[in-house]
Amino acid sequence: MSPEYARRAEKERLVAIGSLNPAKTLGVRQVFSGHFYNATFAEVSTTSLVKEQPVGMAEVLSGASQRAIYAMSQIQGEFGVGVEAGLFEVAPNQHINLQVAVIVDANGHSGTGLSCGFQIPETFVHRMETEGSELDSYARELTGVPKVREEDGIVYHLTKGSVSRLEMTEQCVRMALVPWLNRKQYGQ
Repeated sequence: MSPEYARRAEKERLVAIGSLNPAKTLGVRQVFSGHFYNATFAEVSTTSLVKEQPVGMAEVLSGASQRAIYAMSQIQGEFGVGVEAGLFEVAPNQHINLQVAVIVDANGHSGTGLSCGFQIPETFVHRMETEGSELDSYARELTGVPKVREEDGIVYHLTKGSVSRLEMTEQCVRMALVPWLNRKQYGQ
């Protein structure tokens, strides 16, 4: 059987996405569609479940996990996917922003993946902490662009167009999907 025929013969896989954000939903759709021919998608609002600006691995991972689990519980999909962006302190007075994806499935398996990260100026980190705002609140100030598209994100402008928020979403979702692409090695 040819690989293309095998992909077409797959059963439909419902993927519940824990977000309505276009950068996250499009990224999840593109990655899953590249691996599962018959993937279908449902988007679930999970904004009220997570902190506005998560800081630290525990908060970011928790946000991604909550999004994935809640989305799957609402849709009863085969997969639930949560993507959360956040800040990580990598050295004193040095923070990076990256995205974490958590994928859960109906059999109780899970996978976690990270995207590339980029440094945030400490003046903005301090302001986020004291003002209680999220990074996107400072998009215009950081980039000099009047309106930053969700799919581009701040990273697109800071990297002079070489990396987008959509690409960061795809990266972390690809990494979180590794256990399903290698079921034998991961005991699934």
